[in-house]
Amino acid sequence: MAESWDELLDRLASDLAAAERQLSDPEAPAVDRWTPPTHLGALPERLVERAMGLVSRQAEVAARLDAARTTAGRHLAAVQSIPSPRPTGALYVDVRG
Repeated sequence: MAESWDELLDRLASDLAAAERQLSDPEAPAVDRWTPPTHLGALPERLVERAMGLVSRQAEVAARLDAARTTAGRHLAAVQSIPSPRPTGALYVDVRG
């Protein structure tokens, strides 16, 4: 858990970079779920600009991730719509014959 706002913003920036990597490399490690701190108090004025920059980047990356998810869903639906091949061999064996 972050002990200061500086550490928290560092972690958010790191998580954001990891999410951006996932857009170009689906095998990249997943980003851990973030839980907002409850013990840090108000954001110091000196960090407001940095935090706003991270919020802006988060919105951009979230939109790109959502678009990628939508595209992946369409691809999956297209693949699932392809009929399964039917067996080409005999369906019955003549055991009396």
